[in-house]
Amino acid sequence: MLEHLDISLRCLIGAVFLAACIGKVGSRASWREFVASVAAMRVVPARLVPAAAYAVGLAEAAVVVLLLLPPTGRLGHLLAVLLLVAFSGGIAVTLRRRTRVACRCFGAAGAPLGRRHLLRNGLLITAALVGVTAGGAGGGVAPAGVAVAGVAGVVLGLLFVRFDDIVELFVAPPARPGPGIRAGRRGGPEQAHRHDDATVPPR
Repeated sequence: MLEHLDISLRCLIGAVFLAACIGKVGSRASWREFVASVAAMRVVPARLVPAAAYAVGLAEAAVVVLLLLPPTGRLGHLLAVLLLVAFSGGIAVTLRRRTRVACRCFGAAGAPLGRRHLLRNGLLITAALVGVTAGGAGGGVAPAGVAVAGVAGVVLGLLFVRFDDIVELFVAPPARPGPGIRAGRRGGPEQAHRHDDATVPPR
């Protein structure tokens, strides 16, 4: 059981950090936007922003490499925890300052940094800590078990990557009445239409 959990969590955290790394370095525009977001957060001195951005990219790539093999899986999870804690601290500082900064965690333009991102990081930290516990479990796993556990982990990881989109499905503002539709106690589109018809003078 622990062996399957170890595989799933390594794939989950690995997929998240792989997507984050590729999203940042996939194009020059994505990289510039990420560096600009680090500068906008104002959590490191301006002169250190480029170095901090490179350090984040390299550390994310290191997490993926360490999680590839069971012997180094625990180190990968621990590095992931350290990075996620650092990211969460930066987000918390940004929110406290009421600074509006777009989330560039995965390179593409995302929603402004908010509590949802602290929640996402908290869930990932929990998963990585569980991975530290499950890592190094003895015993072999059948190929079918490896495939199932791996696919499950990757799917969960992709859900975290699309976390903003998933949250938007539940917190999207309700649709407002369009032009010409009157709101009232009894007012629906049909009633508003009838009211308008009633005001048309006879021919």
